[in-house]
Amino acid sequence: MGATEEIERIALDPVLSVPEKDERIIAFLAQSDDRGVPAAVECLMTTSDRRVSEYVAAYLGLIHGAREEKARVAERLRGAGEVAASAARLVPWMPDSLIDAFIQDHLAAADPESPVSSVVFAIAMHRPERLRPYADQVESAAMKRSLLSGAPDEFADSLLERWRAEHDLNDLWTLALIRTSHAADLIESVMNEVADPNDWDWLMPLAGRLPDTRKPAGFPPAFLGFVADAGESAHVMGGDPGGDVPLCADCRAPAERILTLSAEAMPNVLSRDPSFYWFTCECAEVDRITVRFTSAGTEVYFNPQGPSSGESRLIPGERSLVLEPHPNQHGVSLPAFPRTQHQVGGLPRWPSPETHPICPVCGNYMPFLMAIEGGSTPFGRMGFEELLFGFWCDSCAVSSTQTQN
Repeated sequence: MGATEEIERIALDPVLSVPEKDERIIAFLAQSDDRGVPAAVECLMTTSDRRVSEYVAAYLGLIHGAREEKARVAERLRGAGEVAASAARLVPWMPDSLIDAFIQDHLAAADPESPVSSVVFAIAMHRPERLRPYADQVESAAMKRSLLSGAPDEFADSLLERWRAEHDLNDLWTLALIRTSHAADLIESVMNEVADPNDWDWLMPLAGRLPDTRKPAGFPPAFLGFVADAGESAHVMGGDPGGDVPLCADCRAPAERILTLSAEAMPNVLSRDPSFYWFTCECAEVDRITVRFTSAGTEVYFNPQGPSSGESRLIPGERSLVLEPHPNQHGVSLPAFPRTQHQVGGLPRWPSPETHPICPVCGNYMPFLMAIEGGSTPFGRMGFEELLFGFWCDSCAVSSTQTQN
């Protein structure tokens, strides 16, 4: 049985649940030659079943590199009827010409909910500058919101004028989501005019600056992250971090390492390697882990600390995180939702507006550094379901990992 036939057999099996199908197709492809890329391409170049194309395109989206293969598959899907929707998974690797072609297909379609609308929705998030010239023809509210990222200064100015006339906080929220330096300047200019000071604490970092120091709210540039085999990248996931780790205050279960970024391999100027942890237990009280890294070892705040278990249950084995430049360097303006991609650097994509944590050493707000989502990887599922956000105070060598409050 060929690869496509085996994938179809799994995808169309009426006995299996959707998660079971996803898990089995990923396992089959991950064990195939060259990370399963040739088998996935073969399937996507021929299938006419959207159920099949969705599983396989989602797998390709988990794999780093293979840009030419992903673009070739997306070109084929564009003209293949309902399976065209699966090309949405491949937008980060599409050339400008193909992105523009999908946009024109969407604008020409009589049905705004045609299969290519899913692709254009992804384009709005990742490449808003390609869709923005057609903003007056965009009907979807979510697409319009995605186009805020990197919007022109004139539009930002109009939002500030409207806020000053009506004092509707939603106008400032919209302005902050533009995430350009000019938009951040405008948000900063109304500091003393915002009625509730608590709103300032999330508006300013949403726009890209910390509310106290006015330093960047993240570490540019932004990267997409892809879980890969150990050693494929200097950025380590899972495995035994060595030394003390945070312990759950309730059950004393040791936290596990989610990610250690290599400062040497990062384009940002980091003084040392930041590490981020999370708990394996299900004690509901935990929503943040804060650790300081010193020459003597780790110093855990707000929780006890103790030896690592040496196990890796949250990350499927010891792995690495391969980084590729994010196609949207301003920061996605649409809230996060399931299947949000891993990210390092740039600005966080919150499910809803949120304040940044405060460093327990210097008392300043901490800039964002990484986001890792629970879900599928080429090596099995993560051992957590949350979207984890990591913050890093470089001057104090403090990391803070949290979920959405």
